[in-house]
Amino acid sequence: MELTFIERGEGVRVVGDNVAPFSAPELVLLGSDLPHCWHGLRHSTGCAVQFHWSLDHPLRSLPETARLGDLWQRAARGILFSPAVASRVGARMTELGNCEPLSRMGLFLQILGEISATAPADVKPLSRTEFGLTGGLRHETAIAQVVRHVLEHYADPQPLEQVLRRAGMSKATFARQFPRFTGSTFTQFLGRVRLSHARQRILAGNDSVSAAAFAVGFNHLSHFNRSYRSFYGTTPGDDRRSDGTWC
Repeated sequence: MELTFIERGEGVRVVGDNVAPFSAPELVLLGSDLPHCWHGLRHSTGCAVQFHWSLDHPLRSLPETARLGDLWQRAARGILFSPAVASRVGARMTELGNCEPLSRMGLFLQILGEISATAPADVKPLSRTEFGLTGGLRHETAIAQVVRHVLEHYADPQPLEQVLRRAGMSKATFARQFPRFTGSTFTQFLGRVRLSHARQRILAGNDSVSAAAFAVGFNHLSHFNRSYRSFYGTTPGDDRRSDGTWC
């Protein structure tokens, strides 16, 4: 599993089938085998802790750690914490590198205890789908290359033939493997990335709805509006009149 704190930076976060813009401070807990990446982290600062608690790990048998079981279960979809929690916990995470091993372990357990007790209003699940990638990891590099290309060139046309060449896969293999890592077809993923960037522009209040749609690669405003409402449960116009939220 991985607990990632971004102290400074902004970009696009991909966790499972969730694609969304982010800005620091950011704190995310990721479960085992959950596909993820942060794109656009230039000039960023932060830290990450990777750890493995197998089912037979001795710490799991302690009554004091029982509450962490629910945390591990929720982490399978990724957990995003509010900026207030991110700032508070992130400050403690940065201390881990300066601790002696035993003190580091104690501090990390304190951090886990703190995030496991976080109020529901300060926690948001990310991926709609849980992922189990055992046996499919040999395709991880190829799929990651396609995902990175989409994140960098989402507004450009993405012909399937070029995508298949980039992945080095047949159409059938790609159609089978891509959803295993992203929770969606390639077309759905591309649309989700474009919607994420369009929403970011709309919430910033600098673009009209049509300008945001065309800037990210949508060719038809009616299709954009339908897709936006279907995915976010609100209209672009409603979002443009709002001030956004932390999640």
